[in-house]
Amino acid sequence: MTQTIALTGLHHVGATVRDLDASIAWYRDTLGFELLSTYGWPGVRAAFIGRGDIRIELFQNEAATPMSEDRRRPDTNLKIGGIGHLALAVADLEAAVAELQKWQVEIVAPPRDVPDGSGSRFAFIHDNEGMLVELFQPG
Repeated sequence: MTQTIALTGLHHVGATVRDLDASIAWYRDTLGFELLSTYGWPGVRAAFIGRGDIRIELFQNEAATPMSEDRRRPDTNLKIGGIGHLALAVADLEAAVAELQKWQVEIVAPPRDVPDGSGSRFAFIHDNEGMLVELFQPG
């Protein structure tokens, strides 16, 4: 079956965080995101942050369970169902990683080639909550 739904792009990615204010500040100060809007309902605070065409919806839910250690590691994350990480495209992977190291951002997996022969490269960092963020340089 061929779908005819007219998709126009990715609107946003959502992530649950323990501390909404700290996460907004981390993405602002570390990666240059801006606060776009906030909202909520009983037990939940939420915010949209953005940079250019990239939008992330952050949720702080009082009933959320903490992220498991397996979700924090690239080698075990891929063994868990669901969306496992956020990937951000960068023009120069080595320069991006070097800059983040100056900010003492944890580099979880150093730059390496995607093993598909495309020339693309990637690295993983942790955000302030320990979520995996992939930095991806297309080949």
